[in-house]
Amino acid sequence: MIIDNIKNIFQNEAYSINLANNKIYINNYEKLLSITDKQIIISFKSFTLMIKGLDFKIVKMLDKEVLFNGQIESINYNYN
Repeated sequence: MIIDNIKNIFQNEAYSINLANNKIYINNYEKLLSITDKQIIISFKSFTLMIKGLDFKIVKMLDKEVLFNGQIESINYNYN
């Protein structure tokens, strides 16, 4: 039972997008398509996320996990 729970945690493909105090935390994305100081474009399995703003900087980046700082002006998505 414990092993099944651990397997489910590691196989979980759910994503998360958290916004707080000019920070953007994204987990379990598919691919970073574009990163500039004014725009971030990230693809997920079923949609593409576009974030526009000012002074975007990568603060932390791990496998399928990224944290940005910057002023968010708009967030849009398109289903694939």
